[in-house]
Amino acid sequence: MTHETLVIIAKTVGLFYLMGFFILVVIHTYRPSRKAQADLAANSILTTEDRPCTK
Repeated sequence: MTHETLVIIAKTVGLFYLMGFFILVVIHTYRPSRKAQADLAANSILTTEDRPCTK
């Protein structure tokens, strides 16, 4: 195998690996069962002083 052949194989396999990994991360992030955890994480940095006044 020449260096050029290895580079082509590495670029192709790497592309499909990263595409597959991206798809898995998106699926894991946007599952409906993760909504409660996402809401908790989104609101966890807010203190009572940071929230809007409710009158």
